[in-house]
Amino acid sequence: MGRPEPVAPNEPVAAPPERYTLDGGPAVEARIDADQQQIAAAVLDSVPRRSFVALVLMGGYGRGEGGYVVTEDGPAPFNDYDYFVVVRGTRGAQRAALHRGLAELAETLTERVGVEVDFALLSAEHLKRAEYSLMNAEMRWGHRVVAGDADVLEHMRDMPFHGLPRGELTRLMLNRGALLLMDQQQLLERRSLAAGGGMDAGEREVFFKYLFKAVLACGDTRLAADGRYHPSYPEKLARLEAPRPAVYVDDQERPDPMPRHDEFLELYRLAYRHKLHPAYAEFAEARPADWLAQVLRIWTATLRAFEIRRLGASFSDWHDYCRADIPKGQGGNLVRNLGVTVRDFGPREPLRRPRRALRYPRERLIGTLPLLLTESGSLLDPCAASALALPANIHWKLAVERFLGLWARYA
Repeated sequence: MGRPEPVAPNEPVAAPPERYTLDGGPAVEARIDADQQQIAAAVLDSVPRRSFVALVLMGGYGRGEGGYVVTEDGPAPFNDYDYFVVVRGTRGAQRAALHRGLAELAETLTERVGVEVDFALLSAEHLKRAEYSLMNAEMRWGHRVVAGDADVLEHMRDMPFHGLPRGELTRLMLNRGALLLMDQQQLLERRSLAAGGGMDAGEREVFFKYLFKAVLACGDTRLAADGRYHPSYPEKLARLEAPRPAVYVDDQERPDPMPRHDEFLELYRLAYRHKLHPAYAEFAEARPADWLAQVLRIWTATLRAFEIRRLGASFSDWHDYCRADIPKGQGGNLVRNLGVTVRDFGPREPLRRPRRALRYPRERLIGTLPLLLTESGSLLDPCAASALALPANIHWKLAVERFLGLWARYA
């Protein structure tokens, strides 16, 4: 294999606008800003002054692309408020107590502002060593410091998008595919939902939100496959809608690597609209199982095509892809990977599965997920069972529980 192709152009990316939403009027912006001031005041009251460095708003609102709805009471935010609380000099019991306190505060604030509030602790001492990841690169590009040191993230190293490892998109597909697995788990546990019955408005909203998150991730991955990734959603949509050549040329001509483009683009436009202007009531009569099947077709086609490009080689099917000798691009040095494996899977795991033991455990999940999603409700594929360190002939339901437990640790 030659040098890996970049996932984005090697060019400057303009900073996002200093807004919370893409197109919300003054009333929308004022409402969200008032929420930020209320949340900041609560955090400042809860975190010891000597420890507090900054409160950083991430996600859509942090980069000026948050969603909102217009209700009878006026405009209101819709997406979660996600924050990093940057602290210094905290460890052990003090850090654990701070984490618990912020979790309780998040619940209180969620009730007050009407959308979910989530806090994650970030050590100021670790900023310089932050992982070069898609999440961190996007956070460094688009965020808003609500309180504290306005330049706090300048302590992180530069993370240009064109330098991101291609495995970061594989990781993104894992994390959004896990949401599809949760949707699938719900449908199989309550089979009546396959015909649309029995799902209340809140459950339906979460179900379709997860579908659309997966579709948006497919858009990122399709752009990255061609070296055209961009962090801004309007620019992503424009690039995906641009005319596409029939063949791509590098050292040889080859067909378009991303199949089902028209079907995907129709779904992407819908997911884009609901990200900015959610209206999930329009799916009240939809058949959830049919929608999940359609999104799964796009997700599996996208992942397969991207991984073939990343690997520079094909694989016959998802069972073949699950093998430990097919790298999933999650890096880590061998000593660290082995140590994590022994810590989390036990000291005998390197003897049972030596190849897997030398790879970061996230690779087990990436290899397993397509099999879980395409062979649901039956006995688990033997390769997937081995990857999850489960006995042979285990049922899908138990394997999903194991998978989601590991995913919460390694996502």
